[in-house]
Amino acid sequence: MKKVFATGGRAVLVEVPEPVLRRGEVLVAPAFSAISAGTETSVIRMSADPVHIHDHDYPGPVPYGPKLRSSATAWGGLEPRTSIDGHALIGYSLAGIVMAVSPEVTDLRPGDRVACSGSQCSHHADLVAVPRNLCTPVPDGVGLDDAAFVTLGTIALESVRLTRAHFGETIVSYGVGLLGLIATQVAISGGIYVVGLDVSEARLEMARKFGAIATANPLDGNAREVVFAATDGFGADGVILATVTESSEPLNDAMRMVRQRGVVVGLGAFGTHFDRDAMVWNDVQLVMQLAYGPGRYDPVYEEGNVDYPIGLSRWTENRNSQHFLRLLAERKVSVAGLAPDRVPFARATEAYDMLLKPDRPATVLFDYGKA
Repeated sequence: MKKVFATGGRAVLVEVPEPVLRRGEVLVAPAFSAISAGTETSVIRMSADPVHIHDHDYPGPVPYGPKLRSSATAWGGLEPRTSIDGHALIGYSLAGIVMAVSPEVTDLRPGDRVACSGSQCSHHADLVAVPRNLCTPVPDGVGLDDAAFVTLGTIALESVRLTRAHFGETIVSYGVGLLGLIATQVAISGGIYVVGLDVSEARLEMARKFGAIATANPLDGNAREVVFAATDGFGADGVILATVTESSEPLNDAMRMVRQRGVVVGLGAFGTHFDRDAMVWNDVQLVMQLAYGPGRYDPVYEEGNVDYPIGLSRWTENRNSQHFLRLLAERKVSVAGLAPDRVPFARATEAYDMLLKPDRPATVLFDYGKA
């Protein structure tokens, strides 16, 4: 079967063996998979350096993340699969048809429609083996093309949760690219008002179309005034910083436009040389987002399929995914227009060339010809 990897600074299709099901896994034939444009193009660029080619892999060459549990009892369960040497893993959001399930999986059967997450398993490939906790049934009325946005949508949804905003409050989506536009709709579905900021007028127009109450271009110098005008002069309850830049100015802008004790959620990649006065005098709470919710990067939760009790973790990554798909089914969130281009999987490498152009789309969908 074919699978996409990054190597030598480019995306390549490689012939690899079909995955063999392990305990608690589901074998899925993708119908569509969505490219995470920022992450995947970054991994492709990184793959040009053999020393750092696996730096973005999960699992990587070094232990990933901090210690999570006591070492008094060793974890004897499954660990994430690793990549082939010299090739970086890419892809983590897809939807398709269940082909087989391991005996431990009790609620899915061959023929079911599922959406799948996980950068260690839900790759751009003809077949994928995905732990049950990273699979979510697709509701009736949701196309597999829309469901393929599951991971991207769940990341956006989690960013809204992290603002801790409630209905009637106002947040800023600082950057209304792919994730920012989905976050805008998620917030509005919960009765939260959104101000959209971006340097692209086309993206701002889409934000207004999706319900943003106000928009501004930060380069025009009036973004703070727009935010304060929309919040009776107090400032936003939260800011989702969904921009990619080496500059620290967006971070400092965000800290200046939240209300006292407002929350700034670090979703994108940005400079972190912050203005101490802006942070201290506003008593800003800066929260850095890690992927799509509790459970991520925990092999006990993901590969071991050990769910967190709902009373201790109301919104795990899987429950977040369920809710995102529910919002799609209820037509409260739309991904229509976010991936205007669909590329047959056999021509996958062409998609990444499209995403390097100045007028690139928000993302591209791979079509496996199975829908």
